[in-house]
Amino acid sequence: MAANAKEAEERNRQLKGEREGMLLHFQELKGQMNRLRDIERARLTKLTLDSNTAIKQLKRKGERGERILKLAEMGRKLETEEEKVLPFYASSLTKDEQDDVAAAVVEQPSERLAAVMHEYAALETFWKRYNKVMLDKCALDKEKHTLLHENQQLRTLLKQYLDGISVNDEILSQVNPLFVVNNQTNVKLNVPVADPRIRRPVQTVVEAAHVVRHVLPSK
Repeated sequence: MAANAKEAEERNRQLKGEREGMLLHFQELKGQMNRLRDIERARLTKLTLDSNTAIKQLKRKGERGERILKLAEMGRKLETEEEKVLPFYASSLTKDEQDDVAAAVVEQPSERLAAVMHEYAALETFWKRYNKVMLDKCALDKEKHTLLHENQQLRTLLKQYLDGISVNDEILSQVNPLFVVNNQTNVKLNVPVADPRIRRPVQTVVEAAHVVRHVLPSK
């Protein structure tokens, strides 16, 4: 009996040790699983945010592309026959310069800025048309400025003419060389009145009694 009790006690102690070891191993596995779950949750959250951001960016790019296509279609309707036949202006470079440019495009860029520009080489035709439009816009702006200046001058001349032939309270309150009252104008003359060119002729009046007394012979 004593031997069986001792064996049973030893067995219980071993089972208890195994149980504690299994509990410890379970706690470690549970901690690892929780950490992996947190990591995967964070990755899933980041992936969801990145996915939503990518979807929004793609949507904006799609809307911008549709807007560009609509503007291109509208611009196509406004093009002249010459622009439809020859959409790109002739290059001002010589044959040798064009060959140098073509060789530079083919050559692999060594600088970062050159590499970025090399990626957008396909947009060269677009920039040609864009630059042509900008040059036309600058020319039209200059012509508009000239026409506005001429229009202002013509408006001023027309106003002066209308003021000269009109009579109203506003015109009478301003200086008007055509408005004369009692042989006087409200314009300050630069030529003095004593100037013989504008001075009125003075008529000498002699009384008849003076003529009879001093001029005619007495009888």
